[in-house]
Amino acid sequence: MTGFVERGEEIRQVACGSQHTIVLTAEGRLYCTGKGDFGRLGRGDTRDEFEFEEIEYFTQSNDSVLNPSDTAVITKVGCGENFSAALSQHGELWVWGRNDYGQLGLGEEAMGDMYSAERYPRLIRSLPMEGHSIVDFACGEYHVVVLTSSGAIYEWGSRLWYEPHPVTLPSRYQEGLKDVVKVAAGDKCSFALCGDGRLYSWGAKASGCLALGDNVQKNVMAPTLIPPETFGRQKVVDIAASKNRCLAITVEDELVA
Repeated sequence: MTGFVERGEEIRQVACGSQHTIVLTAEGRLYCTGKGDFGRLGRGDTRDEFEFEEIEYFTQSNDSVLNPSDTAVITKVGCGENFSAALSQHGELWVWGRNDYGQLGLGEEAMGDMYSAERYPRLIRSLPMEGHSIVDFACGEYHVVVLTSSGAIYEWGSRLWYEPHPVTLPSRYQEGLKDVVKVAAGDKCSFALCGDGRLYSWGAKASGCLALGDNVQKNVMAPTLIPPETFGRQKVVDIAASKNRCLAITVEDELVA
């Protein structure tokens, strides 16, 4: 490994797609390795990288909407099957890589054919321009789900939505989920964890990950409460998802009413 090892940088986070890996250091630098097809490494080409190389875009870019006077400081990275994403400290999200399922959220005009891709990070401009600041996001295999500071959840990809689509209204509305603290995503399924320990899921029944019981006869389009009995009424404190698997961590001595 090169780059961050030579600099002695501390690794803060690692994200893996099917054939590529991104590392975020404590200094906010991004390094990538793996297959370069579709520009998923964010370096402007499709070359494979056998060692970690820095994604220099984030040390040079100034396309921020919320903070146009400075370069983006990245605080979280994520990977889907063949695309990547990075969240800045100001709540803006950049995406790059393959876009055949609309997973980059750049609108229908950015999807030309099955080879549609972005070789450099592209800012999701519609959300910050509407005043939304993203506080969490998750990459599924072919979609992205984000949580904003107002409590709204947006989603795009999976050939359902080609740009950010509201899944729930902000928490100030009666219909919105309250106190969402984390989102997660797998293959055609998404999750929202609330501060009270309740977990919600939505997506394709065929994913096998919705945990809503045998009564679900079709795809679930809106976040639906997973019955607390599924976890023995224990409070869920964390959630993780991958392609066809999901994991919930509970606290044994804290129960959900």
